[in-house]
Amino acid sequence: MRLERMTGWQDPRFEALWELYEASFPAYENRTLPDQKRAMEDERYHVDLIYEEDQWQGFVMYWQAPGYFYVEHFAVFPCGRGKGYGSKVLTALKEKGQPVLLEIDPPKEEISIRRKGFYERNGFCANPYDYQHIPYKKDDVPHPLVVMTWPEPISEEVYQGFRRFMRDVVMEYSEAKENNNWKNILKFN
Repeated sequence: MRLERMTGWQDPRFEALWELYEASFPAYENRTLPDQKRAMEDERYHVDLIYEEDQWQGFVMYWQAPGYFYVEHFAVFPCGRGKGYGSKVLTALKEKGQPVLLEIDPPKEEISIRRKGFYERNGFCANPYDYQHIPYKKDDVPHPLVVMTWPEPISEEVYQGFRRFMRDVVMEYSEAKENNNWKNILKFN
């Protein structure tokens, strides 16, 4: 398994990537197409394609934040699911030598409980913070997520830094940045 960085939306594979992206996540968890294209111009943002030999299996989208990687989106094509690519990708990210942070839905129904278990089996732990994800689209509302990290839980200071990174960097590539209402959820002490 290898990760290959897609360096721009002009890549001929982008259309298939975008179809998988839209099919894999609820609409409220997705950027608009213009915002995704803009995000891909930021050097801190990585869109890595997952390859097994010469077969493209999916993607992982993550940010190089100060001192850690923030995994924003991660999906495998349906024909590649259940073959261990998720664990292999997480191992590849961990081998880059920095902590890894990601978000999951609160574990309430079977799929979200299984997802949390998957990340725990891969060495991630849930953090106790009451986290609300900022919406990418201007008409959506914040939604609760659980922050999971590897190799250990994060301090309050690191958590607040993550929230600032979301506000100051990640949300620059969302249409919601024009809607000041979401900034209320990012009050800092």
